[in-house]
Amino acid sequence: MIEILQRTVDQEEGFSTGELCIALLLGEIRSTPATTVILRCLQGEDEMLQRISVRSLQRLGGAAFDQILDLLEDPDLDGEISALAIESLEGIALHDLPQQRENIEDRLRIDLVNRVLPIERREAVAMALARLGISDASETIELLLEHEFQNGNVFISDALELMTEYPGGLPSHVEDPIEQVVLWLSDEILPGGEFDTSMILQEEPGED
Repeated sequence: MIEILQRTVDQEEGFSTGELCIALLLGEIRSTPATTVILRCLQGEDEMLQRISVRSLQRLGGAAFDQILDLLEDPDLDGEISALAIESLEGIALHDLPQQRENIEDRLRIDLVNRVLPIERREAVAMALARLGISDASETIELLLEHEFQNGNVFISDALELMTEYPGGLPSHVEDPIEQVVLWLSDEILPGGEFDTSMILQEEPGED
């Protein structure tokens, strides 16, 4: 499965529904050797593949942790991609590496106030802090809104509201067991967005 996904990424010709399923399944079975190729999928342009890659990286947990941090060290990393990487890191903190939570929190706090970073990344950081229940960051977010975003920022404002309403944080979809994933598939929904699974579940041409 890794070879099929790697070949598709290298060819840059788009992903079939079967290959999207492969990316999802590699995460579900926690295939450590698949970490690098799934990170490449995260950085592609296929939105559904990106959403699947986020979940797969979260499921891979510790195997993906250092590589995600390395990716975030790239000063030229696209804002939207960095936001997806932050979301992946958030899920790992909840699911697989609670012992790394303090390090992840410190990283998020630093990124939140770094004006050099793309705004999409800082928005993702604010939401991650809220969902992780790091409510003591609310004061910093209030200062950001006051001094940097006088005209408002929807995502950062939403993060502040979440911290107020749910100081203990929100559960991540990464915590859902495989049974829940199967339920998503039966309802034609994949984690992170709606997706028509009828094409995935139907037989390939030429098969009996």
